[in-house]
Amino acid sequence: MKSNLFYGCTSTSEIQLRYDELCKVSIDQDEMLKSIKAEYSTLMSVLTESKPVVEAVKEEAATLSDIIKNLRERVNPDGLRLEIVGKWLWLSGAAFAVKEALKELNFRYSPDKKSWYWRSEEDRSSNEKPIPLDLIREKFGSQQVALS
Repeated sequence: MKSNLFYGCTSTSEIQLRYDELCKVSIDQDEMLKSIKAEYSTLMSVLTESKPVVEAVKEEAATLSDIIKNLRERVNPDGLRLEIVGKWLWLSGAAFAVKEALKELNFRYSPDKKSWYWRSEEDRSSNEKPIPLDLIREKFGSQQVALS
């Protein structure tokens, strides 16, 4: 059974500290010391390898307020209803007239709910079956937002 004795360590200094602790605890257990040393060597070699520098443009995570602000700037609010349900934005009404603007803002369409929604990447749903929007509102609460 393989276990990660260095789980949670995020830097070489944390790995070194954990290694020292594990060696003190397992001083009389040769097999355990061998596995500790092997795992330590592997981790340290991976972490200390030189890696090419790659400049990546990191997009800042958009917040609900940023999305609402951008939506107000790009979309005519006539016939639209925007609400915050939990951590998601839901847009219903005559939204197909502005679907290209919604796509640019990373909104997605939910055919089951006949509404557009926006959520951050970390707030994904794990539900496989569609849940009615009324039930979601009931569970997470709903707050209507004025677009104008």
